[in-house]
Order: sequence, then structure tokens, then C-alpha cells
Amino acid sequence: MVWRFDVCNGDADGLCAVVQWRLHEPGPAELVTGLKRDIALLGRVQGQAGDEVNVFDISMQRNRGELQRLLDDGLRVRYFDHHAAGKVPVHPNLEAHIDEASDVCTSLLVDRHLGGAHRAWALVGIYGDNLGAVADRLALEGGFEPGDCAGWAC
Repeated sequence: MVWRFDVCNGDADGLCAVVQWRLHEPGPAELVTGLKRDIALLGRVQGQAGDEVNVFDISMQRNRGELQRLLDDGLRVRYFDHHAAGKVPVHPNLEAHIDEASDVCTSLLVDRHLGGAHRAWALVGIYGDNLGAVADRLALEGGFEPGDCAGWAC
């Protein structure tokens, strides 16, 4: 049996990215998270060859050794992040979606990948990462009325 792990930063961006993914790909998965900025999380994943690991909103650069361990052990890793990545490894079991631009967050990357399928969750994550202008624009493009999002930005 293939086991799935969802690994994420414990803030709005990371958690909303996971929610989008689980709505897209329902099924059991072990959630591995921590408090905001607790990002050395890949070391907590103990899987076996063929298992799937989805990573959201944690720096690849800070988790490089554990990422390599997972890949070497035969796990498949899908990685969405906007933090410093350094050189992204090339590996047949790694699918990386990395964008370090200042107006990007992980929820936005997942939203793009899923074609806006779960836009409301993406917006919560984007507002939560203090990208109000980006979220406002995306909300209007997604058919939300201007007042719909007024209370989301905290």
C-alpha cells in the first residue's frame, strides 16, 4: 500500500495549500506540520519506496539533506514553495514547483497548478501571507465580488 504524507508550514499559506491539494486529490494522508517557522519537517517523514510526499511552504534549501534521503529511499516527492531553494535537485522522483518571486506564495503556486479549482482556499492562504494586492486581483479574476473578500485580510 502506498502511504501519503502532506508536509507543510503551520501557517495559513502552508495549511491552505494542503487543503487545496486534498480537495484536488482526496484520500488519506498523514499531515506533518509544526508551528509557524518550524520548517525542518522532512526529517519527520519515515516512508518507504513508492510512498508519496507532498511538501508545501517549507524551504527546500533548509530541508535539502532530508529531501535527498527521501529521494534516495525511493519516495516520490511533489514540492511547492516560494522560499529560498538553492539549486533544485534533478531526480526522476521529484516534481518541483518553486517560485521565489516576492509576490508569490505557496497557496498561489498550488492554485496555478490546479487551474484555480479551489480558489477560495488559495485566497485565504494568499491573504494570510500578506499578499493583499495579489489576492484582491485574483479574487476579482475568479468572480468574487469586491466585498466578498473584505474581511479575509487580517
